[in-house]
Amino acid sequence: MFASTAAAQLGATVPVALLYLVVYAMLLRRARERPSGRRVGVGHALPFVAGVALLTAVAVPPISTGADELLSVHMVQHVVVGDLIPALLVLGLRAPILQLGLPAGVLRALAPGGRWGHVTRTLTNPWVALPIWIAAQLSWSLPAAMSATQSIPAAHVLQHAVLFYAGVLLWWTIVDPLGARRHEPRFSRLAIVGMSRGATAAVCLPLTFLPTHLFPSFEATALAHGIDPLVDQRLAGAAMCFLELLVFGIAFLVVFLNALSREERAVALRERLAGRA
Repeated sequence: MFASTAAAQLGATVPVALLYLVVYAMLLRRARERPSGRRVGVGHALPFVAGVALLTAVAVPPISTGADELLSVHMVQHVVVGDLIPALLVLGLRAPILQLGLPAGVLRALAPGGRWGHVTRTLTNPWVALPIWIAAQLSWSLPAAMSATQSIPAAHVLQHAVLFYAGVLLWWTIVDPLGARRHEPRFSRLAIVGMSRGATAAVCLPLTFLPTHLFPSFEATALAHGIDPLVDQRLAGAAMCFLELLVFGIAFLVVFLNALSREERAVALRERLAGRA
């Protein structure tokens, strides 16, 4: 039974992962062939490949089967699918990969005045993307929703899809891979990182410290593994808090240094222009 389940999940996951890598390789090749003042290479490919590897790892046994039986594994999977993987994939697509790798017609369609420009700009607006991500995180952490993901396979797939694409929207606003918001205040992205971590704290802290077990659908499976359900719940909360704190620390540092670097370049440019005047 385990072998057949593993084979089925591998058969569904590996082609998707390979498709991601093939498309990315095409983007990377086009970007490297076109002249640009910015270097394209390992620093872009490494996070993308790591994201695809994580996507594969959490979608197949033993993590996928463990997520159906233990709340702690399920919530770690929850964070990886909705936060870590989208962050890595979008980071791998950051400038100049998309600007140089995508066909000109696609870029024109995505531009503010293009066919899809209004839709993409609206979805990646921080005041749209952030509430979508928060709603996805909170709603899929409710006991009823978690129970549904255990008993209905399609619900688990839907949960992962919603968390993943909400995560892509959130990290798109933070990383801004197309540079569409380069003229907006750079340090505003730090506020987005902070507010998103506040939402995850509203999930992980109660799981860590509440004295009662909230997820009856995980009780029997936890006991079958020899783990007290309340201990499993507290492990779930502690693991979530640790991972989210790690994401926050790294993202805050990277965004801060990037914003500071951009600000310094902007000041230097203004000074050169003033000197020529």
